[in-house]
Amino acid sequence: MGSLMEVEIQGFDQFDTQVSELFFPMDCETPRDSRGGFRGAIERRQFGELGFAAVRSTPLDVYRRRSHIGRVSSTQYLVKVQVEGESLICHRGREAHLRPGDFTLCLSSEPYELHFPSDYSQVVLSVPQPLMEDCLHHPERHLGVRRDARVGANGLFSQFVTSIVSRLDDMDGVLAQRLEANVIDLLATTLTHSEESERRDRLDSGVKCEHLHRIKQFIRSHLHDERLGPGWVAQSLGISTRYLHLLFADEGVSVSRYILGMRLDASRQAFSNASYHRYSIADIAYRFGFKDPAHFSRAFKRAFGDSPARYRRALGAE
Repeated sequence: MGSLMEVEIQGFDQFDTQVSELFFPMDCETPRDSRGGFRGAIERRQFGELGFAAVRSTPLDVYRRRSHIGRVSSTQYLVKVQVEGESLICHRGREAHLRPGDFTLCLSSEPYELHFPSDYSQVVLSVPQPLMEDCLHHPERHLGVRRDARVGANGLFSQFVTSIVSRLDDMDGVLAQRLEANVIDLLATTLTHSEESERRDRLDSGVKCEHLHRIKQFIRSHLHDERLGPGWVAQSLGISTRYLHLLFADEGVSVSRYILGMRLDASRQAFSNASYHRYSIADIAYRFGFKDPAHFSRAFKRAFGDSPARYRRALGAE
């Protein structure tokens, strides 16, 4: 199973050395004015093929550079679980801002950056690349992606890994072997569920966008119709009124307000259109679905800051 390696760091230079010796070659940096007060600790153990580590320190920046890559023969997937504080992890052009319970993946054979702006603690699970690829289809798709502790089984996985690290001293070989399989299985299940949820979200988003586009086209082509309202739109397009309102919830405006805004905008454009010069303001109001010219005037002034008559005169259309 391997022995427990725990190092209480006495200063920044020792921490920098120990990080590269216990994990992979990398560069650690910390604000120079805080080096004298630097504190940190590293605890690491090998569980069969899996490596578990707990790292904590005062503010720190870590760089795994291209120049470091060739010094290591074994490629590992590194699952970084935030326990305390926050971190920003940059990998494959992505940025994962982790808060307690969140996690992300890095690959040891590629460059990445870790930024810890304040005191933190983090648990790192290392999984050999062949093992990860046996358990998960295309695991590289998860690199640098934040896995939110509040979503799916992400938080459950984080808690499980963190609890194992806190009890490393109490585990014998048989228990460790069983937990190794459980950890990999839970990680694969968690990431697969996240991927499936994201795929469903993308499909749902695409369907919603298509429905919204169709609804807005219908509204634009029926501004003249006095029946135009949420109930009639839903009935005409074969959807429920509740679903119609749900679609507009993300638009920041209700269906009724959207219809009113479209009618007002169409009326304003008509005032500058030569083909409407012979029509009265009331005629234009009726043309775009307003039943009451007085209501149209009030709504127009609220929207554009001027009455329809003043607005039209300013355009020289009268």
